[in-house]
Amino acid sequence: MRRRTQGGSALLEVALAMALMATCGMGLLSAQLALARHASASATRARAAFAVDALVETTLETGSPARDQWRARAAALVANGQVNLSHSQVTLSWTDLRDEAAAGRDCAGTSATEGGRACVALAFAQ
Repeated sequence: MRRRTQGGSALLEVALAMALMATCGMGLLSAQLALARHASASATRARAAFAVDALVETTLETGSPARDQWRARAAALVANGQVNLSHSQVTLSWTDLRDEAAAGRDCAGTSATEGGRACVALAFAQ
């Protein structure tokens, strides 16, 4: 009987396959985390738009107590929310994730992305 010498090529193939699978797994994990981040940012933007719309409606229809209540709610709905109410525009800005704030996006004439802030503004006529 003749003995074969083992070259170890199967072990190398398995190691390469495992490295490729690990790289693909990390890519999938990264994509899932990015999707979760974007979903959270979209939900925050939707809550902010709802709050600004409600604040405009109370400004147009009712008196000061309801408006003040919605100002407090709007600021509490988003992280570090700041509400600016003028005679014809409501702006709600909040702290956004660093990579979610698109460069050059303006809100109410000022740069909303300075310091990682995002905003929603709604103009109205009385």
